[in-house]
Amino acid sequence: MKTIKLFLSYISIVLLMFIFSCTEEDQFFPSITSIPCEQTNVVVDPNIISDFQCQANVNLEGVETILNPDESGANNSRFVGQYNDPTAPWDALIIDYGSSIDLSTFNTFKIKVKTSVAGTLKAKLEGGSSSGKEVDANITNTSGWVEYSFDFSDQFNQDHTKLVLFFNAGVENDGSDVYYIDDLKWVPTADPCAGVAANLNVVNDFDCQKNQEVPEVELTANPSKSDINNSKFVGKYVDELGAWDAVIIDYGEAIDLSTHNVFKIKVLAPVEGILKAKLEGGTSGGIEKDATITKTGEWVEYSYDFSDQALENHNKIVLFFNAGVETDGTQVYFIDDLKFAELSDVCAGVVPDLNILNDFNCQQNTTIPGFITNSIVENPMVGDANPSDMVLEVIDNGTEAFDALLFESPQSFDLSTKNFFKIKILSERAVPLLAKLEGGSSPVKEVWGSIDVVGEWAEYTFDFTDQASADHKKLVLFFNAGENDGTPTDKYYIDDLRFAAFDPCDGVAINMDIANDFECQQNYEITCCVTTEIVDNPDASGANTSSTVLKVTDNGLEAFDALVFDRGGVIDISTKNQLKIKILSTRAVPLLAKLEGGSSPVKEVWGSITTANAWTEYTFDFSDQASANHQKIVFFFNGGASDGTAADIYYIDDIKWE
Repeated sequence: MKTIKLFLSYISIVLLMFIFSCTEEDQFFPSITSIPCEQTNVVVDPNIISDFQCQANVNLEGVETILNPDESGANNSRFVGQYNDPTAPWDALIIDYGSSIDLSTFNTFKIKVKTSVAGTLKAKLEGGSSSGKEVDANITNTSGWVEYSFDFSDQFNQDHTKLVLFFNAGVENDGSDVYYIDDLKWVPTADPCAGVAANLNVVNDFDCQKNQEVPEVELTANPSKSDINNSKFVGKYVDELGAWDAVIIDYGEAIDLSTHNVFKIKVLAPVEGILKAKLEGGTSGGIEKDATITKTGEWVEYSYDFSDQALENHNKIVLFFNAGVETDGTQVYFIDDLKFAELSDVCAGVVPDLNILNDFNCQQNTTIPGFITNSIVENPMVGDANPSDMVLEVIDNGTEAFDALLFESPQSFDLSTKNFFKIKILSERAVPLLAKLEGGSSPVKEVWGSIDVVGEWAEYTFDFTDQASADHKKLVLFFNAGENDGTPTDKYYIDDLRFAAFDPCDGVAINMDIANDFECQQNYEITCCVTTEIVDNPDASGANTSSTVLKVTDNGLEAFDALVFDRGGVIDISTKNQLKIKILSTRAVPLLAKLEGGSSPVKEVWGSITTANAWTEYTFDFSDQASANHQKIVFFFNGGASDGTAADIYYIDDIKWE
C-alpha cells in the first residue's frame, strides 16, 4: 500500500513539474531571440517572406515573434508575429527586398491576420522604377484568423523593391491596436481564364481571348482603368520612327467577315491624329478606313465598318497609329479589346425628335424630294465640331443662282418655342446661304446668312422667332444664293439640321484658356469627387457679376476630398500658366491646387481663401510647369484640415489660365 502511495506521489510531482514547465514557457518564450525550428534540412523558399518558424526569410522590422494566441481555425502554427500599429493614419510595415521582387509567376501576396480592429488592410508595391501599385482588403472578422489575398498579377513585368502594409489604412489610433500576422508569402495567381471558351471574333483582349498574336505589342497592366475599359491587362505599343510604321496582325488565312465585319479597338493615345485600319493580304484588294483620335490620355473605342467586305478575302489587319506623321519613336499607345462585331442597328429604339429635321443618322424626320444632287456619306472630317458618322453630301450647281435643296415634313414644324434654325456645314468656299420656310398656310419666310468658315465644320443659326405661330412644312436651302460664280459641281457637306430655342452661347468661340465659367465656356469636365451644381449667382456683385456659378458642397470633415476638372487632353500652359479662380466663401480656409493626370509628376501649389462673404479672385503660379504634361486641375477646399462640417458650401467661377 505504501509503495502505491509513493508511486502516486511521484506521478503528482512529475505532473506539477510539467504544468510549471508549460506555464514557464508561455511566460518567458516570447522574449527569446531565437525560435527553434523542429524540422531538419529546411530548404529556403524565397516566395515565403516569413512564417515566423522555419521560413523566416525576411527580417520584419517592428514585428515581434510570439506564441500563437489562438492555434485554431485558419492558423494552427505555434509561432506568429505581433505588430503594434503606431498612431498615425499611414504608418506602415515596410518589407524592403533591396532589389527587384520577382513577380513573373508568384504574384499574389497572402497574409494571415488576427486582430480585434476592423478596417482596411492596404498592400502596396513600390520602391523600384515602376509606379506604385495598391490593392485593398477589408478586415471585418475581428475574432479569429483570416487569410487575405492581394492580386498583383498585373505587375508581372514591373519593377518594385518594397512591399508595404498599411493596417487600418488612413485611420488614426491611440497606439494600442495589435495585429497578429503569419504566413506572409507569394503564390501563383489563379488562372482567371481557366475554362473560358475561345471566341474567334475577338482578335486579342490581352486577357483570356488571345486568339491572334499582335506583333510589336507588349502585354502590360492597364495604366488607367475606366468605365470604357476596366480590363486588368492591355497591350502596349511604342510607335516607331516613320510616318507609316504599323502593327500587322496576320491570320495566315482568310478572316471570316461574313457576319462579324465591324472592327473595334480601344485605344489610350498620347497624341491626336489618324488611326488607320486596313484589311489586306488576301485575294481581294486592300481596303482602308480612318478614325480620328481627338481625345488623349483616356480610353476611347473606335469602330471601322467593313461590312462591304463581307464576301471579300483578307488575311491581315494593319493598324497605322498617327498615320502619315513622322514621329520620334517615343509615343506610347495602349490598346485593348481588338475584335470583330456584327453591324448593329444603332438607331433601334431611338424616339423621333421632330425638332431635328435630319441628322442623316437616327433622326431622319424629313424627306429630301429635290432638287439638287445629294447623298448620305461618311463624315469626311470627324472631330469635336461634328463627331457624326454620316452626313449629307450636296452637289450644287454654282452657276445657277437659286437651285434649291428641299426638306419636307409630313406635319407642320412646331416653332412655338424652338424657332432658331441650326445647320452644320463643311464647305470649300465662303458663299451666301439663304434659308426659307414654306409649304404651309403661312406666307413664305426667308432669312439670309453666309458660310464664312472654310475647310472645317461650323454651325450656322437662322432666326425665325417671328414665325413662332406660323404654319410651315418645308425648309429650303440655297447655297451660293443669288450668285452664279461657282462651278456645276460645287460641293458642300451638311449635318444636324434642327430647330432650337434661343441659346445665349450661340456663336461663342471656344476658348481653351478658360477651364470653366459655368456658362458658355464649359471646356473642362467635372469628373470627381465632391457634390457640385450649376446655380444662379447668389451675389452677382463686386468681382463677379456672372449669372451662373458652381455651387460646391465639400465634406469639411475630410482633409483631402477633391474637385477635379479634366481637360480631356494635355493642358497647354507654355505661355499662360497662372491659374485663376473666383471664390465666394463663408470661411477663410486653406486651398490647394494641383495639376495631374498626364505623364509629368504631380504638381501642387498651396494657397488660401482669405476673404469671407465676398467674391475674390485667387491666383496659383504654375510657371515652373510650362513644359510639363498635365490633363487635370484639382482643388482641395480647406485642404489638409478636417475642422469643417459635412456640407461646407463654396461658390466658384471663372477658372482660367492667364
